[in-house]
Amino acid sequence: MKKRLLSLLLCLLLLCGLTPAALAADVAAVRETNFFTDQEHADLDYAGMEYRHIGTEPLLAEMDAIRTLLQDKDNAPQAAKRFAALIDKLLELATMDTLAYIRHSQNVMDEDAAEELAYCEAAYTQVADALSQLARDALRSPCGDILKKNMSEEDVAYYLEYTGMTSEQMDLLQQELALETKYNQAAASLTVDYGGKEWTGNTAYFALAAGELDAAEYDAIRQAYLEKQNEILGAIYMEMIPLRRQIAQRSGYDSYPAYAYEALYQRDFTPEDIQAFHQAVKDGGFYDAASDLMALASAEMNQELYYGDYTGDDTVAMVEGYIGRMSGEMAEAYGYMRSHGLYDIKDGPYKDGSGYTTILASYGAPFFFNTPAGFFGDFTTMVHEFGHYNHFYWVVADLESKTKSNDLAEVHSQGLELLFSHWYEDIFGEGAQFATDFLMANLVKVICEGALHDELQQYAYTAENVTLEQINQKYKQLCVEYGMASQDDPRDEILDWVQVPHTFVNPCYYISYAVSSAGAFAFWLDAQQGEYFDAVDDYLRFTALPGSFGFQASFQELEMDNPLAPEYLAELAATIRTALELDERGDSLPPVDLKGSEWFAPAASALYAAGVIEKDEDGCIRPRAQAVWSDAANLVEHLTKKRPETAKGDAAITRGEFVRLLVDELELGEGVSPFSDTDDGAVGTLAEMGAVTGYADGTFHPEQTISRAEMWVMVYRVLMRVVEELLVGIAA
Repeated sequence: MKKRLLSLLLCLLLLCGLTPAALAADVAAVRETNFFTDQEHADLDYAGMEYRHIGTEPLLAEMDAIRTLLQDKDNAPQAAKRFAALIDKLLELATMDTLAYIRHSQNVMDEDAAEELAYCEAAYTQVADALSQLARDALRSPCGDILKKNMSEEDVAYYLEYTGMTSEQMDLLQQELALETKYNQAAASLTVDYGGKEWTGNTAYFALAAGELDAAEYDAIRQAYLEKQNEILGAIYMEMIPLRRQIAQRSGYDSYPAYAYEALYQRDFTPEDIQAFHQAVKDGGFYDAASDLMALASAEMNQELYYGDYTGDDTVAMVEGYIGRMSGEMAEAYGYMRSHGLYDIKDGPYKDGSGYTTILASYGAPFFFNTPAGFFGDFTTMVHEFGHYNHFYWVVADLESKTKSNDLAEVHSQGLELLFSHWYEDIFGEGAQFATDFLMANLVKVICEGALHDELQQYAYTAENVTLEQINQKYKQLCVEYGMASQDDPRDEILDWVQVPHTFVNPCYYISYAVSSAGAFAFWLDAQQGEYFDAVDDYLRFTALPGSFGFQASFQELEMDNPLAPEYLAELAATIRTALELDERGDSLPPVDLKGSEWFAPAASALYAAGVIEKDEDGCIRPRAQAVWSDAANLVEHLTKKRPETAKGDAAITRGEFVRLLVDELELGEGVSPFSDTDDGAVGTLAEMGAVTGYADGTFHPEQTISRAEMWVMVYRVLMRVVEELLVGIAA
């Protein structure tokens, strides 16, 4: 029987990538570039950067002393010198705030870290506000004319009109931080009880993949977890909404989105401006393109690559080599990060689930933080965050230089992801197509998700007396409009918007991913249509632009199309389909109900690609449907080339019946059952092969009906075991 399966097994060997490409390649000489201005960086490892609790009283007292000096014009030089020293102290306080934030991110259950972060946020807000008032008073003092010589006209105008924060505004910001901490702790510790055991979404998924749960149990846990997430995290969000509305109102804004767009993210477009972008994304078919790409990635699924560990030093070193091929300046920034330990990409039980890059300003040292998810996304995140890191490395680390908007910052990161994919074939070998489709799917999808979540948040923060139920219903409506749910979806509410951390801790941020991804694709398209390194240089030139250029102005400076324009989005959507040959490759698309992230996806993808399971006329394979005897007979017939005589038509088939059918038809022999509720030798055979594992209480439940997906997983595991035996035999 094993010989009958040989051709199928050889096909599966190719599909499953049992011989992964090595994460290594010969490193060519570093490519010299010259786009950035050298900055100072401390020659100090992260481990040596100690957190210090800085009191505010001496700083505020020094401000009073400087304010006294300012009354005499002759004191201007001394006042200016002490003012500069005070700015250095504020920079130090900002650095301690950043250290506190990193350490809180590393363990959100550490109460001391949370307390120090709360203190630093309040202290920095208080001192920065007081320093801005001092700058205003200094400009109005007898020393003002001298001070103006060292300030831009824009800064002079800003400080002359500056109004200090009230105690109420500061209190509101503290309340907001407390709610964000409450959210982080709730999200990190949330579990549901099922079968006497506490589960999270991830632990349930991995238990299902290991055969410790069946599909019905997994679906029950997943739904219970999602409902609890929505209830608990949604309740925290409902506290955030009125609080943030107050923050906006006290700052003189009509709505919180308007406040966030301008005050938090310095955007050169308004919430009203972006509504045309929302509609253009809906009209452009971006989600269809993303779905096609994800379906292609699923068909090409390389498990070794997808589930690889990208948190080791070998991956960090490998990325450095290819960064050097792109730019010596980027290689310098990467080398600084690596040699000084300015990154944290390892797993931890209470990391906050985020990924970000920040800067420890007093040291001129950027820091990259990530909570690994255990799949290929950890690799793309490393490249993404280094796009931020490189920018931070080359900017002036002070409090006076104008910083770039988050939208521009995301172009730095997403643009690097797209350009770095040029090296995928070198890095991943035969897995390059999978890696490329996976990356592109996510960067196209984020255009939809960024627009959708921005529209959802604009609704949540502006609708009167909005309820959690209404937000869930609005999210369902938007999912349909953006193509992420079907028109006939029976649900009244969709709950999983609460799984986006930015919604809670970076409100109104998500549109940055959408507009920047649209803009970042311009560099990738240039690389496809022209010289790759010309596109790299354009990207570096864009990154090196000063912060005085806004998002739209930066693209205009490089004579590139405005990524916000509906006509640009329409052209981009069409070009993505053409450049990635989505229509030509469409014939190989997998079933519409196989997304690639399901617990059964590896088995279903491999068996579908090998022709063992087939789509119906609707393009579906119905993995969650209850299996019947004809399903089982068709499956076995594909493997053995003969129809089982025991087929019973459309009657439901049980777990025990399918195991017996599979073992008999494949002539696998009899084993000894390890389960307490069956002594069937067929069950024992598949248990010995690792194809079935039973339940935590030592039972198998042979009488229970089986889903189509469960059948596929059993067959897939049997075939993989035969593959292993063949390889061992070849090696011997």
